[in-house]
Amino acid sequence: MAYKGVFQVDDATLLKVLKRAGEAGGLVLVHAENGDVIDVLTKEMLAAGLTDPVYHALSRPPEAEEEAVNRFITMAELSGSPAYVVHLSDAGALGRVADARLRGLPVYAETCPQYLFLDLDRYYEPDFGGAKYVMSPPLRECGNEEYLWSGLVSGNLQVVASDHCSFNLKGQKDLGKSDYTKIPNGAPGVETRVQLTYNGGVVAGRFSINKFVDLVSTAPAKLFGLYPQKGTIAVGSDADLVIFDPVKKFTFSSQTQHQNVRYNPYEGYEGLGVPVKVYLRGQLVINNGNYVGTVGDGRFQPRTPFSGL
Repeated sequence: MAYKGVFQVDDATLLKVLKRAGEAGGLVLVHAENGDVIDVLTKEMLAAGLTDPVYHALSRPPEAEEEAVNRFITMAELSGSPAYVVHLSDAGALGRVADARLRGLPVYAETCPQYLFLDLDRYYEPDFGGAKYVMSPPLRECGNEEYLWSGLVSGNLQVVASDHCSFNLKGQKDLGKSDYTKIPNGAPGVETRVQLTYNGGVVAGRFSINKFVDLVSTAPAKLFGLYPQKGTIAVGSDADLVIFDPVKKFTFSSQTQHQNVRYNPYEGYEGLGVPVKVYLRGQLVINNGNYVGTVGDGRFQPRTPFSGL
């Protein structure tokens, strides 16, 4: 519903997709921002010479997300199909999801660690450092994150995803030094997702370790047709196991991460909880931070039609 002239679909197309997907047992995942509003605001800012990274965020206000989420839910209700909002970032948009779920609609949504741990002030980092946080939707005002944590606790947000899309600052993000619209959108997050969710949720006392496992494993497996092959420990399921030390200390650093990018959005973050061993279908693939598997270990996973949570 965003990136006008590139990816954005109109309402008629969205409704048709929802109808066909629903008939086929599919779940439509949507990037919900009002691309037309963003296009107008972007042109205004560029015309005024406002080109720094912070204007990426200011050209994509929370209202543009809330309106698009509401419109997506309306289209899903008209089609009779389930709806899934990816990388939800805003309290107002969450309110629309909560209202729909209260009415019994099959509406689901995820958020990401960047919206739980980072805020708008990051865009003001000197020396073009704010470009590291150019993503869509953008980071929001400080305080917004508490509503998202509450959404995870209440069940109105069902998944913590990563939206991992990494670009290096030098050679990629710096393409937009004179025009924020040319900064590639995205940030690394797949490696830090589980530990951040554990710290912000379990260590901080917001929810139980059972809820943590549901948010990062079981719920996505169910929503995306991989359960019970994935997302549970049971006879007949894949023995995908993480041995997690809940009290081991860590510090995030671009110097020690495995993500193929030269910065870490959470540089210097200290916390508790480290995955020490990872088993894929019963075979050890990660041992104390080192990959010990074999190239080609991956296996195609057929998925079942959508059946809800």
